[in-house]
Amino acid sequence: MKISNFLLIPVLFCTGISSMAFAQTVPSLGAAESFAVLGSSTVTNTGFTVITGNVGVSPGSAVTGFPPATNITGLIYSGGASIAGAAQISATELYANLADQTTTKDLTGQDLGKMTLTPGVYNFKSSAQLTGTLTLDDGGDPNAVFIFKMGSTITTATSSKVVMSSGGKGPNVFWQVGSSATIGTYTTFVGNVVALASITMTTGATTTGRLLALKGAVTMDTNNAFAAAVKVIDTDGDGVPDNLDDYPNDPTKAHNNYSSTLGSTVAFEDQWPKTGDYDMNDLVMAYKYNVVTNAQNVVVQVIGYYTLEATGGTIGSGFGVEFPIPAASVSSLTGATLEAGQTNAVVVLFTDMRLQTQNWNTILGVIPEAPITYQVAFNVAKGPTLDVFGTDYNPFIYNMVGKSRHEVHLAGKTPTTLADPTLFGTANDNTNIDAGRYYVTKTGVPYAIELPTPTFNYPIEGSDITTVYLHFADWAQSNGKLYTDWYSNPEPGYTNQKLLFVQ
Repeated sequence: MKISNFLLIPVLFCTGISSMAFAQTVPSLGAAESFAVLGSSTVTNTGFTVITGNVGVSPGSAVTGFPPATNITGLIYSGGASIAGAAQISATELYANLADQTTTKDLTGQDLGKMTLTPGVYNFKSSAQLTGTLTLDDGGDPNAVFIFKMGSTITTATSSKVVMSSGGKGPNVFWQVGSSATIGTYTTFVGNVVALASITMTTGATTTGRLLALKGAVTMDTNNAFAAAVKVIDTDGDGVPDNLDDYPNDPTKAHNNYSSTLGSTVAFEDQWPKTGDYDMNDLVMAYKYNVVTNAQNVVVQVIGYYTLEATGGTIGSGFGVEFPIPAASVSSLTGATLEAGQTNAVVVLFTDMRLQTQNWNTILGVIPEAPITYQVAFNVAKGPTLDVFGTDYNPFIYNMVGKSRHEVHLAGKTPTTLADPTLFGTANDNTNIDAGRYYVTKTGVPYAIELPTPTFNYPIEGSDITTVYLHFADWAQSNGKLYTDWYSNPEPGYTNQKLLFVQ
């Protein structure tokens, strides 16, 4: 399954550069036609890459990362004596053929993003960059010929896209690269890349075309590579080919977009606006999101997976998450409650953590209670696109003191509509709304933290986190620029191991 695939738009109208049609010709792939991935020195993979077509390396022999990578319809070949050797010869001939084709438009110095191009041969004297969406206006012909020639490199920015207006896979789209190609994080790419040196597919990038490296390596990380064919199978008719569609039988959904590979953790101090014992274990929650989008990259569903690890406090705090959409746009919510009276959608998993777990899971010698898991899902009507909605939200804990609602959020996150704003700037809190500063103490440390890991060894009960993780304060006071490994570095001088809750 793809970790995070962004949209392949069936039809997209953009302003930009267009060109006249020219007599570019389709070069032969020869023995390379069956290969989705072909390297010269090595083929290296990390993560759950999915490949449709053969994988080969020649004259080298090293192919690593299979599994976890899988071939849907192909085999792995290595060494010059295998068919990978013949494929490299064909790929070299293909490269020369592309280089010899007559340029119909020079795009040197221009970013391909936001352009709309008709079939032709496009040249870059040096490097090429794609930031945003390049639309290939094929006039309804998924077999239209587009050739891009680069003197040196091509690089795509995060979440960039190459799309064909017909929704095709681009079997006759070619990228002749004079040195190396780097397909950026979560880029959706179309066409056959023939690079003189290396090809790098960064995390989550997908391509409906071959990756052919003539003198270097092909490096992959949780990708989808497909040896493009003329026939496009799109069972649900949403414009996304089945091999790139996480919901091939549902036209309202197309892609799963995960907040992270493994998950994250958020931990709170519940005494805000005081600092209390500052052990940052009053509520510890691991979580991960799957944001489902349709073929137009619009958010249609959110699925949250939560695990309550610890409840280290006497206050019966509730736990909720604020999402950047109006409350009225949420429907079919399961596993939680949509809180009334909120402007934005606030989903509450529980209102009193002390009713969730009997043991705190913060005291050494006390048998820990098994973590509690929650799955929350809701549909989104008239949602934003994924780049607006994101995968980073606003988790918080809250409790009532009389009629005053005390909310604790991550540093920089804003309170919900129901929070008591008169508490800002009292006790140890240094919130300044005019300055855009929220939920930090007068010493510059937060009341809640978020970590990019599903496992966090939090302090034992009553142990100030700054005395447990010795560079925590340095990290917090530098706004996260220093000691980014404060919680994971095993070297001496980072952690007081005796004060960690580890059983």
